[in-house]
Amino acid sequence: MTPPYLNVVGTGKLARTLVRLWVDRGLVQAGGFYNRTEANTEAAINFCGGGSFARALKSMSDADIWLIGTPDDVIADTAKTLARIKEHWRGTVVFHASGLHSSALLSPLRDKGAFVASAHPAHSFARPEQSLASYAGSTCTLEGDDEAIARLRLLFERIDSTVITIPVAGKALYHTATVLAANYLVALQQASLGLLDRAGLEIAAATTLIQTLMSTALTNTQNLGITEALTGPVARGDLDTLNAHLQALGSDSPGVLALYRELGKVAVTIARDQARLGEAQLAAMEDLFSHR
Repeated sequence: MTPPYLNVVGTGKLARTLVRLWVDRGLVQAGGFYNRTEANTEAAINFCGGGSFARALKSMSDADIWLIGTPDDVIADTAKTLARIKEHWRGTVVFHASGLHSSALLSPLRDKGAFVASAHPAHSFARPEQSLASYAGSTCTLEGDDEAIARLRLLFERIDSTVITIPVAGKALYHTATVLAANYLVALQQASLGLLDRAGLEIAAATTLIQTLMSTALTNTQNLGITEALTGPVARGDLDTLNAHLQALGSDSPGVLALYRELGKVAVTIARDQARLGEAQLAAMEDLFSHR
């Protein structure tokens, strides 16, 4: 059976990685590639090992599947443009890769007979070369038309994704959760490094310290579960230590202080689940983190 042709509009890191994974496994044939920056188009074709260079959307040939990998704020306009300049969409699968937005952005193409969907792989695509090796095991959420979901499910499962469907109403909270878990983990590391810098540690030593600690904590959540993985002053009910932290942040890093308080409240809920502290200790910590 001949693999379907896949066209790509928006050739960023996510799009490059997915196309290369599918091409390498013989699941798709690379079709046309279009990006507003021609150098990015050429780089994507080279990375994916094939495909044709399109200088404009109207010059792209028909394909069985279209991936719209543009930034979120131009997905809708891209769909409108494609629906206007090309006539043959019936039976075609068109999907975008926004974690936040639904397939409704592709309604102009659905109206022309396309099956549309949103597909969001929960993976950090910092470097496509690394993602080729690390992508397996990632979860991909799908939402949209049944036919589009069925075809995309097969493609993602064949590159070792766990595939789940998500209701439209849940996409905003879903995407918020992925940003909090991945992007803000990086931000949390930066905030911690800033404190260690002001504490007088060299950046190399501080980076090793924080990255090792974060990696160990994450491994513990995987091996023990979130409840048992929580250690430290909140798990012990150590009010003196927590108060010292808040005082230090108040004089040095008021921005981090607000973050510390909010995360502390979440940690108290985990400590309550551990059932090792009395309610009076838990309430005292909640009051400490809530006090301004």
